[in-house]
Amino acid sequence: MKLLLTSDGMTSRKIVDFFISQFDTLKDKKVCLIHTIRDESDWQWMDYYRKELGEIGLKHDEINISEEKDLSSLMEYDVYYVCGGNTFYILDRMRKTGLDKVLISAVKGGKFYIGVSAGSIIAGPDIEAAGIGNADINDVDLIDLTGLGLISYIITPHYSAEEEKNVQEFKEKRKEESVIALTDKQAVFIEDEKVILI
Repeated sequence: MKLLLTSDGMTSRKIVDFFISQFDTLKDKKVCLIHTIRDESDWQWMDYYRKELGEIGLKHDEINISEEKDLSSLMEYDVYYVCGGNTFYILDRMRKTGLDKVLISAVKGGKFYIGVSAGSIIAGPDIEAAGIGNADINDVDLIDLTGLGLISYIITPHYSAEEEKNVQEFKEKRKEESVIALTDKQAVFIEDEKVILI
């Protein structure tokens, strides 16, 4: 399993170069950009993600999981780029479209997972970290907070000095588990038991 988990996407040359180094070639790699559009203002982020992938030279398909569809057969991609947004809502939509099972099977089968913010949190054992401080609101009344379980680590994105107290309290609460806090300029690469902070 190979996962590149970020707060804010591939925002630095180091993160981009690291991603590129994981492939012999990016030519002909099929990328699936997974996103949610709940409000018209969400489209601004799509331009950002499209530009990011375009600058690396990656062509991609886009899947809006806010729409009602069955994605249970979506296994043909080499890279799954899971965008940010409200973590509770995204996980709920993944379950309702069957995408959660696809991602688990694909990544365990060797496909590459890139997470941005919520996409990084969801890769872990649960999404409780999404509620740290003034973060996401569980406005879909999600009861089961179990994540994809691709990694044993809990990712807390958008770490800053202002969030330090809240993150430390969360770490104390979850002291039996490993919590990785990422600033907006950081990423973590996890391959099986190997962990590299970028």
